[in-house]
Amino acid sequence: MKTEAATSEACLAELRDRVDVLNDRILALLQERAEVVLEIASVKQALHLGAYDRRREEGMLQRLTAAPSGPIGVADIREIFTAIFRACLVIQNREEEPS
Repeated sequence: MKTEAATSEACLAELRDRVDVLNDRILALLQERAEVVLEIASVKQALHLGAYDRRREEGMLQRLTAAPSGPIGVADIREIFTAIFRACLVIQNREEEPS
């Protein structure tokens, strides 16, 4: 019985390590995305365009939720990416503020 518990604990630790690695990868991708958003903001500023584009955001959400595969459903995908979009908009607006 003790061996089963030890095996289960080792398995749990291994799975948690995998989640930590995935979290690090997700964070790196979010940081990269934010950098690209700042580049987009510079181009939009030069073109005298507003920071927020509702049609673009809805188009991205439609594409991302068109055919979900895996345990994350459409509503959750929308919620996750809407939060990402909002965070990037905050970063973009913060960068535009005069120092």
